Amino acid sequence: MPKYNQTEEKIITTALQLFMAHGIKKTTVEDVSARCGLTRATVYRYFSAKKYLVKVSIMHMVDVINEALADLDKHRDYDTEKSAERIKQAVSILPRGDLPARINELKQLYPDIFAEYQIARLASIRDIYKRVFNAARRDGLILPSQTDWNLVQTILSEATLYIAESPLVLSHGMAVGKIYATVLDIMLYGIVGSRKK
Repeated sequence: MPKYNQTEEKIITTALQLFMAHGIKKTTVEDVSARCGLTRATVYRYFSAKKYLVKVSIMHMVDVINEALADLDKHRDYDTEKSAERIKQAVSILPRGDLPARINELKQLYPDIFAEYQIARLASIRDIYKRVFNAARRDGLILPSQTDWNLVQTILSEATLYIAESPLVLSHGMAVGKIYATVLDIMLYGIVGSRKK
């Protein structure tokens, strides 16, 4: 069952696009309603305050990844390649924007939402690596060694959490989803070997 109805989804994704493009503080509920083709009252009917709309929109980025992970649960037969592709497909729909600036703005304006977002995002990233590594192990791509794979997953999760906020990385003009997909490729194929032919 969907978490939100079609109108709510439209408001959430539009708000997220505007927040990422113009900033959280600069984007008004009127901007969101105008872009959606709705009245301000309609937006407020679904989201009683801008803070709530900010929270739901920012958490939508985590929800997208969690939906992909839930899909992987339904398809346990996916190999490493297909599992990684499903994750990349999910993150590819995340909007463009200056993520470091938005995260910093979120931290300043709504520290409680920032804290919740960081915890949820790290948990999702850890879950991504856990699932992809488990698929790679099942596919025989990870060689037995003395390596502590839990530690490797933790290191990769932390690196991924902050890499998409790096101004240097963002200077390449890639969307957040493309950055995550690139990191996943580098980490996966740099650790478990070359792609299957």
